[in-house]
Amino acid sequence: MMTAVQVQAMQWGDIPYMGSPELTPFSPDDGECFREIRDVLMRHGALKRFGVFLIHKHFDIADDEEMTECTDHAERQLTIAPRKKTEIDPEVTIPTNWIFTETEEIAAACCTCARNSQGHQGFHR
Repeated sequence: MMTAVQVQAMQWGDIPYMGSPELTPFSPDDGECFREIRDVLMRHGALKRFGVFLIHKHFDIADDEEMTECTDHAERQLTIAPRKKTEIDPEVTIPTNWIFTETEEIAAACCTCARNSQGHQGFHR
């Protein structure tokens, strides 16, 4: 069953900036955590569906924006940029990054991927 997830810019407020002292990069101390995540994904048959990313930001986004991945297939370039929510068609975007919280059972999406009729090939309006 597919659960609808609303991307909310405000959830980026507590995310540390890349390069800030609050952002701790991966270290060997994270190995046990990563092994446990791997084991859970294996148990659920999701090892080739989901991964892990370092939660960070490079700039703030407005409440009326969402981060969106756009692909230039011919140039082999991926761009992640804020887009106005009113300009994004939810029928052609797929959540690709989620953030878990202590209070929510379902993770909140923090980035979506734009696609067109040929698949993952760019922003489509």
